Amino acid sequence: MTFVQVDAWLRLAALAPSPLNTQPWRFRVTPSHIELWSDPARGLPVADPAGRERTIACGCALLNLRAAGAASGCDEAVELLPDPASPGLLARVRLTEGPPDAGLAALAPAIERRRSTRRALEHTPLPGGLLDALAAEAAAEGAGLLPVDGRAAREALAELIADADRRLHHDPAWRREQARWIHPGRTADGLPASRLGGRALRFLLGHFDFGGTSAGRDEVFVLHAPAVVLLATPGDEPLDWLRAGQALERVLLRAALQDIHAGYLQGPLQLPDLRERLAAAFTPGRMPQVCLRLGRPVDPPDPRRRRPVAEFAEFVPA
Repeated sequence: MTFVQVDAWLRLAALAPSPLNTQPWRFRVTPSHIELWSDPARGLPVADPAGRERTIACGCALLNLRAAGAASGCDEAVELLPDPASPGLLARVRLTEGPPDAGLAALAPAIERRRSTRRALEHTPLPGGLLDALAAEAAAEGAGLLPVDGRAAREALAELIADADRRLHHDPAWRREQARWIHPGRTADGLPASRLGGRALRFLLGHFDFGGTSAGRDEVFVLHAPAVVLLATPGDEPLDWLRAGQALERVLLRAALQDIHAGYLQGPLQLPDLRERLAAAFTPGRMPQVCLRLGRPVDPPDPRRRRPVAEFAEFVPA
């Protein structure tokens, strides 16, 4: 591994999605391997007290690192949760010259194309066979991707999401936490304040309950999206979350190769009782980790906001 290679790989790793664009990862680079650490200082203790969504985001970054290495012609050896005494150490990766994983290498060109959206999607159906291809990508990392099909199922899901929106927005602590990541001074992380109204929106979100507005918007999103899917895992421990993140990013990259992008519908997954209802209704025998709507965005995405590598990576000399 050369410095130039590793710097390029980490830049691509950091293009992974994360809740509110918190970018909750750290990397430690040694002469023999790259470590991925969770950064609890960039967590969301109200919305994500167990760090489940933070770990999923780190899993997405790990998958990007693996794909970038594969595209450079490297073989990989990955240890997940390698040290029980250090729960923040999520993975240890060794990338060496050798036959790369062709499937991962094929996904690498989509890393810079993949985008998340909070806006409406076109009503155009997904390309034929894409959902099956996405399910295969999730399965490659030990997760299941389950489509929510049919009017009745969509309505039931929309009801759970609307309920979550109303309850979360009613919580002042949740609103304040969300508002902290909308700030005119942020240019490398968080949500774009200028597009969203800057200080005014931050103040309004932190002080007023917009649950009804969010509920109505998300109901429309669920009912009219070209596809809605749930990503689920057999268990619900940190190892499952880390695998879910890698599965999620494989799904998102495969979709991005065909200009299909995702919007997140995570509300019910942040409330334990609604998450249990979601599991019982849609993913029996598995735990839901992520809910997505998929399609082509109506509007172009906002410019990317990412921290420079120096802010989240430590290089340890030989």
